[in-house]
Amino acid sequence: MKRADAKGLRDLLLGGLLLLGVAACTWQGIKPDGDNTGHLYISGESAHVSDARIAKVAAPYMKAAFFDVDIEALQAALAREPWLSDVDVARHWPDGIAVHVTEHTPVALWGKQAVLGANGRVFVPDAASRPHDLVELDGPATAGLKVYEQYRHLSELLNGQDVHLARLALDARGSWTATLTDGLELRLGRGELDERVQRFIDYALGDDQARTALATAGYVDLRYSDGFAVGGSRAADPKDQEKGNEQAA
Repeated sequence: MKRADAKGLRDLLLGGLLLLGVAACTWQGIKPDGDNTGHLYISGESAHVSDARIAKVAAPYMKAAFFDVDIEALQAALAREPWLSDVDVARHWPDGIAVHVTEHTPVALWGKQAVLGANGRVFVPDAASRPHDLVELDGPATAGLKVYEQYRHLSELLNGQDVHLARLALDARGSWTATLTDGLELRLGRGELDERVQRFIDYALGDDQARTALATAGYVDLRYSDGFAVGGSRAADPKDQEKGNEQAA
């Protein structure tokens, strides 16, 4: 080997070793001191999941060194909190973890225990935090937005008649059942919901005698092509009872 070639090879090797040494020093220089990750930064708003609760969930993960914190596992653990709709976890230089949370906005009760969020997701909070002043909806868990949108649409049709929906349910066969705030059940079936509700408005609510007859009926079956059937019984609306008592007095 020529002397010039040998010298070039030696310089190349020395340069490589020097580069590795610099990289190692750089890594040691940026690695935070201490065994634990010292700070937890929490942002976002949540009325049902406190910062203390988030810190408690995060505590086991914060025992690891900065680069060893299992970000994905921590994010998954926080996402199991029912009221949290979105969770984002990231490292916060030089020795912290940043957690940003978004809470569900409840728009309806769902079934007997769950709640429907504005994003269409169904979640199950603890009984103490479950709202009580929302419309009651039900159906397949994946049909949340569909049922809610149908509820809003039917409500618009009925509200002009001083009639309001208290419940709306979609069963596994695709059949709809609505219940008014006075307890009257409307059996709507699987199709032509607008036409059937309009028929109820025109021929049941639009006629004083028919409306009076419905005061104690249990249900109206609107699944007929040219009419409806009335059946069952229920307790009279408390407001109507009060009016009757006042008139009697």
